[in-house]
Amino acid sequence: MIKRNNSPALMLLAFGLTALSSLDAQRYRKKPAKVSDLPKVQHVIDTHIHLYDPRRPNGVPWPPKDDTVLYKPHLPAEFNRIAKASGVTGVVIVEASDRLVDNRWVLDLVKDDPYYVGLVGNIDPYQDDFADHLAELSKDKRFVGIRLRVQGRTIDYADSKVRANLRLLAKAGLAADILMNGKGIDTINEVSALAAAIPELRLIVDHVLGYNIDGETPPAEWQATVRKLAKNPNVHCKVSGLYQRCVIQPAKKDADHYRSLLDILWKEFGPQRLIYGSNWPCTKKSGDYRSFVKLVNDYFSDKGRDACENYFWKNAVRVYGLEI
Repeated sequence: MIKRNNSPALMLLAFGLTALSSLDAQRYRKKPAKVSDLPKVQHVIDTHIHLYDPRRPNGVPWPPKDDTVLYKPHLPAEFNRIAKASGVTGVVIVEASDRLVDNRWVLDLVKDDPYYVGLVGNIDPYQDDFADHLAELSKDKRFVGIRLRVQGRTIDYADSKVRANLRLLAKAGLAADILMNGKGIDTINEVSALAAAIPELRLIVDHVLGYNIDGETPPAEWQATVRKLAKNPNVHCKVSGLYQRCVIQPAKKDADHYRSLLDILWKEFGPQRLIYGSNWPCTKKSGDYRSFVKLVNDYFSDKGRDACENYFWKNAVRVYGLEI
């Protein structure tokens, strides 16, 4: 027969162990296992990276030679390695050069790599022969649009020639990216007017509308201007370039620093018009590529699975007409 030891000391020890076990169970219930820091989605399409090589005979117009981080070759082999390790399944390149020939250079650079599904190229919207260059570049199905950016010149979105050429772009079924870094409310209003004037043109405003992110809630006037812009259903916003738009440098990597801004963009543009982009290799100035993916996933994962699928790839496929 086994005798039970009912000594006070043992009974106290048993009670203590039971209490600790109960507390551990409560902690476990309150703190479920941490989900992956990478998106749990079918695809991740990075719609904003730059590829270039300063060693080319004529160099590159961007970045400047004194930029010790960026002024060096940034080519597919490097990006493939870091992006695939971070869950990226497809890429849209944004041409950073204003030289027309560089559209063909980058298309040829990735012509045998199906990982690269699109190019947002560069054609000067003031050019008289805009239509000819558009027709030629459009022969490549990976050419999905242009970025409205002219080196050393501010584009007048109300200019009649610019609007005529953008109507040609829309007729071809292509999109237009707009860069408005730090240009403020006036430029947002100009883009809003352009969107209303050419409602058939799909517009994508890069890098969170160019807002300078200081961690504070954006001013009411800015919010009202964004609300007006977002009323145009043909306008989309890239949640991209957060590291570069951050006032603090090196940039904060905590989603909370960007939350007040992202909440406004989420409220105004909704789940169907926000698009993922990194702005690599500019991300190198604040962190590695994976840290950026983690940052945006931390925000969007709280919005649910459908929101993540839309942000990380579905919206890009629809807006750029990508084949994946």
